[in-house]
Amino acid sequence: MIDIEELILLREHSRLLVMNSWRLDIPEEHRNIIIANALNNCVLYKSLNLVGYLITSRRLFIIGASENTPFQEILYYFYRCVETGIAEYKKMINDYDDAYHLEHHVHHKLFTPYPFLNDYIRALITGKEVHIGYYDPYLERLKQYIHNHNYCSALDYLGGKSPVIVATDDIIL
Repeated sequence: MIDIEELILLREHSRLLVMNSWRLDIPEEHRNIIIANALNNCVLYKSLNLVGYLITSRRLFIIGASENTPFQEILYYFYRCVETGIAEYKKMINDYDDAYHLEHHVHHKLFTPYPFLNDYIRALITGKEVHIGYYDPYLERLKQYIHNHNYCSALDYLGGKSPVIVATDDIIL
């Protein structure tokens, strides 16, 4: 059994996903909604216990795990959900082309995955405070950004409600 503190530290249960060129075709607010919906689908249909996320204009930071679904399988499902969201958006604005969709939005091309190594972001999006022995303007800007960002799990830890279902209680795997 793993509690939330241990899960946050496990790097295999977290990713930094950098959006590829598809992000340029969709306004930021719609991209955020597509990604938030995809994360919610992972929570609802793949039993993802999402403990932290941050959606920026180009990146997605996620931390979570499932009792019965491997993290990589959750990521593939997430990619398919994003792909579906992109197609639905393109249809909504009458800009959908099957050939373009099949060629350019294959799920492995939507994001470039990287290890999630930023411990400041990791702590802040999971409701933890970051204390260092000196003033760091980078950290202060990061705190302000994360605590005031609409598409971030920090809202849930601060008593608000973000657009994604977040498991703010201890998780037992």
